Amino acid sequence: MTGALDGALFATIWLSVLLFVAGEAGKRAAFARRGPRPWAWPVWSLGALLCGLHMLLAMGLRHAWSHQDAIRSTALQTEAIYGINWGGGVYVNYAFLAIWTAEVFWWRARPSRYFGRPAAATWMLRAFYLTVWFNAAVVFASGARAFAGALLMAVLLWIWRPRSTQSFYNRRQ
Repeated sequence: MTGALDGALFATIWLSVLLFVAGEAGKRAAFARRGPRPWAWPVWSLGALLCGLHMLLAMGLRHAWSHQDAIRSTALQTEAIYGINWGGGVYVNYAFLAIWTAEVFWWRARPSRYFGRPAAATWMLRAFYLTVWFNAAVVFASGARAFAGALLMAVLLWIWRPRSTQSFYNRRQ
């Protein structure tokens, strides 16, 4: 793979995670009943689009459009990190993008319902997003990328911090 194509593969996902985090920052005000920042939806949506582009680039550039190769490669990487030969991370990534995309459309179509959903649903989604992002940006990254990923995850957790114990346990977000 040429350096430019490899750069595009990494640039799309790192910009995607940056936009995800920025979009989450813009959404924070909505959960406080003030409404999201006007730039939050476009930023968060662009992040999802870039995540999809990254997956397409990875499938084409790294796996020659072979789903089986993607599963095999993911299984080897997972075994190297966790000691388990499991390629299901490919499906986790598909689910991640599908859920993020569904949220993008839900937010746009029905913002009052999107931001009025039960807090438990929001926190379950956040746990899923954090698990995927943490693995992608910290666990499976190395060197400076892992450090940058850890910083982004810390920022994301700070953005998601409850305003108070009451808002975490007793209120709908």
